[in-house]
Amino acid sequence: MSDLSNIAKFELFHAANPRIYDTLVDLAHEWVAKTGRHKVGIASLFEVARWQISMTTTDPDYKICNTHRAFYARLIMAQEPDLADLFELRESEADKWITGRDYALFY
Repeated sequence: MSDLSNIAKFELFHAANPRIYDTLVDLAHEWVAKTGRHKVGIASLFEVARWQISMTTTDPDYKICNTHRAFYARLIMAQEPDLADLFELRESEADKWITGRDYALFY
């Protein structure tokens, strides 16, 4: 898998691990509901998701790659209208990936 692009790696990972997206969205909704704030860093949500999922998985090789953060941030904002402005984004290869995507294919 190391010869694959970051885009291909993300797409494969996301398809195999839909729980990650669901967990990140749940955490984002919880953040907004409990704090009233509509901005949070994807890195913060990633670390909490890592913790929560690591505590419940039996897979010793379970990992979430930091490279996927940019892709998840864009995917969440594209698919969840109430979270459309949640993350501050920096330029990323994920920008090209998300443009023109059929989001239903990735959820």
